[in-house]
Amino acid sequence: MEKVNLKDKIVLVWDNGLFVEIAITLSKHFKKVMYYTEWRSSFPSKKGVMIGEGLEGIERVTDVWSHIEEVDLFVFPDCYYGPEQEYLRSIGKRVFGGGNGDELELWRDDAKEHFKKLDLPVSPYKVIKGLDELREYLKKKENCFIKINCYRGDGETWHHENYRLSEPMLNNLDNKLGPMKHDYEFVVEDAVDGDDVVEAGTDLYTIDGQYPKKVISGFEIKDLGYCGAVIEYSKLSPLVTGFNDKIVKTLKDYTYRGFMSTEIRVGKDKIPYMIDHCSRAGSPPNELYQNMISNWGDIVWYGAEGVMIEPIYKAKYGIECLIHSDWASENWQAIYFPDEIREWVKLRNACKIGDTYYIVPQSDGLPEIGAVVAIGDSLDECIKKVKKYADQVEGYRLDIKTGSIENMKEVISKAEKLGIKIF
Repeated sequence: MEKVNLKDKIVLVWDNGLFVEIAITLSKHFKKVMYYTEWRSSFPSKKGVMIGEGLEGIERVTDVWSHIEEVDLFVFPDCYYGPEQEYLRSIGKRVFGGGNGDELELWRDDAKEHFKKLDLPVSPYKVIKGLDELREYLKKKENCFIKINCYRGDGETWHHENYRLSEPMLNNLDNKLGPMKHDYEFVVEDAVDGDDVVEAGTDLYTIDGQYPKKVISGFEIKDLGYCGAVIEYSKLSPLVTGFNDKIVKTLKDYTYRGFMSTEIRVGKDKIPYMIDHCSRAGSPPNELYQNMISNWGDIVWYGAEGVMIEPIYKAKYGIECLIHSDWASENWQAIYFPDEIREWVKLRNACKIGDTYYIVPQSDGLPEIGAVVAIGDSLDECIKKVKKYADQVEGYRLDIKTGSIENMKEVISKAEKLGIKIF
């Protein structure tokens, strides 16, 4: 492997807005980092080119193709750009990304059938065509999750407890989908839950099916927070790594060289169900592992060539608490914090105008606009730090879920009873 001076190299991060902080992190390692999100339509708004504007260390660009020649490395932290990655590779460009491996996340039912062929456990599910059929099915069904393929803007996953509680969501979809509702496909999954069930997984990068020798593994409380620890991959429970090990050839076939996270739900029956494959930087905890790993430049540069570079960790433990705002989806959200904690505050869809950070409204209905992270030599140290940082972050109708951290200790205890020991 020929060692190169990364400070001579130019990177372009091609994103959809969620991972602008990854561009900032990479700017510490390369000569220049450009950042791009799509903004064009028949009637574009200037806010479409504001994500990344004014942020530390990066240059917002409004098109990709005029920069093709000067860019040495393209980084894709999100889904939806498999063909672009394949094309760039075909003309000899370095690309760090999952390529068409995003199909494992976006086309849920196809992925499940593929996992079955690999002899992986798949929880019961049903594909339902049309909103009317979905209504009838849910009238007789309780405790399941409704998901869709590919088009996340049409609706995020929701938990169906019973028809009475889900009826407002179905009515909303009736209006939102319009005439598409008649043949729209829904993937309905039985819930994998119970007092004994925990959700674990790995949050890493993979190079053609190779995994780092040391990884971050941890637990998420959905939409609230995450805690993780550095652990040797070989010491992780097979309940956590079994899925990864069986899709090695799949990843190699995709030339998958990028971020990947898994969400595994397992209970006392010891059957690990992979409920969501994340063919991108997981969120959480990419916001956390940006700070836990110090050699991201080498990882993405050589990883794009098919070379696995082992991560260098700055701490053993980390915690992330999500920042919520019910205002930001439809309105510009100003967010304030002292400069000295900037590296611990990770923002989505962000820009900086003057001295103020803003979240650019996306009209997607999602309340998560960023995270506060902390790393340290113990969980207690991380808890103390993250609460200290969170107390200094201000904004209209902001909510930072630091209380979720205490719930994680209970989750950790349950996981250890199943033989999943990380901390």
